[in-house]
Amino acid sequence: MSAIRSISRETAKARVPAEKSCPWCCDTIPREAKKCRSCGEWVVGTSHGIVAALLRLLGVAWMCVSVAIAAGLWYAGQALRGWVWMHSVNQQLTPRVVDFLLYVVIAIVLLKGIAVGVGFGIIARLSPRRPRWWT
Repeated sequence: MSAIRSISRETAKARVPAEKSCPWCCDTIPREAKKCRSCGEWVVGTSHGIVAALLRLLGVAWMCVSVAIAAGLWYAGQALRGWVWMHSVNQQLTPRVVDFLLYVVIAIVLLKGIAVGVGFGIIARLSPRRPRWWT
C-alpha cells in the first residue's frame, strides 16, 4: 500500500510542469519563483502590512467621529431651534431657517467625514504589497 502511494507521489511530481504563468503579466516563470522577473509583482500570498491596517482603522474612526459630531450638532440645533421659537429676536430668523441651516451644516460634516474616511481606505489599498513572510 505504501509503495502505491510513493509511486503515485512520484508520478504526480513528474506531471507538474517546471514553469508557471504569472497572474499579472502572463509571462512564464519558474514554479518556485516568488516574484515575477518581467513585471516585478509578487506571485506568493501578500499582505498590505500594518500601515494599511492603521490607515483603514483611521478612516473608520474618522467616519465614526464625524457621525458623532453630526449627532451633537443635531441635538444642539434642536436646542437652538427651541430658543429661536421662544425668543423671536428677528422676524426672518424662523425655526424653518434654523432647521435648513442645521441640515446644511450636518450634511457638510457627514459628507466631508465620509469622503475623508473613504480616502484613507483608498490610500490603504495603494500601499505597497509585501509577502507574508517578509518581516
